[in-house]
Amino acid sequence: MEKKIFLITNPSLQSQLLLNFLTQESDVPVVFLNVNQPLIPQVSEDSIVLYDVQASSRRASKRWSELLNRSKDNFRGHLINCPKSLSVYEKMSWPFFESMIFCDCSMEVLLDLISNTEPTPIKKRGRYLSKRSLTSPATHERINNLTERECEILNEICKGESNFRIANNFFISEHTVRTHIYNIFKKISVTNRIQAANWANDRLNKFDCNL
Repeated sequence: MEKKIFLITNPSLQSQLLLNFLTQESDVPVVFLNVNQPLIPQVSEDSIVLYDVQASSRRASKRWSELLNRSKDNFRGHLINCPKSLSVYEKMSWPFFESMIFCDCSMEVLLDLISNTEPTPIKKRGRYLSKRSLTSPATHERINNLTERECEILNEICKGESNFRIANNFFISEHTVRTHIYNIFKKISVTNRIQAANWANDRLNKFDCNL
């Protein structure tokens, strides 16, 4: 099966322009997939999956992430058209994706990214989690076991917020905050806030975009 670029987005004028640009500028065939119709594509070795975050609903993103994360194909994934405010929960939904491309990045930047035909060697993939490095069920399970609210609170912990501030931010009691933090620590196997913040940062560094 030949290498392809799979563009997962919604049918629109903007996505059609992006599709035309990639088709004209890339040597690799480009396949459009409707973001509202989740279906695992037949992906060949080192094919590229571009997931349009801006075009997706939360429900569609959850379904696509489940499908693609279960895929045994060794594709290279990138989130595109991402808002700067993408939450910890949303980022952790895509543990096998290499990078996050913000809305204000040019199409030329995107083309440079996907034109790199040499994927980072598995042993040197420090910026993101590869499929092969997550064969241990413990790491993947800990990521998926966090609820959306727990990820939101983990994000507040990473910012150094106190229980009082977290409670005010989410209109919940400090007791509820402490319960969430206890559950977070237990699920990710840490014992304090610093370890929790380091755990989150280690898993989110793969989304750093230096382009």
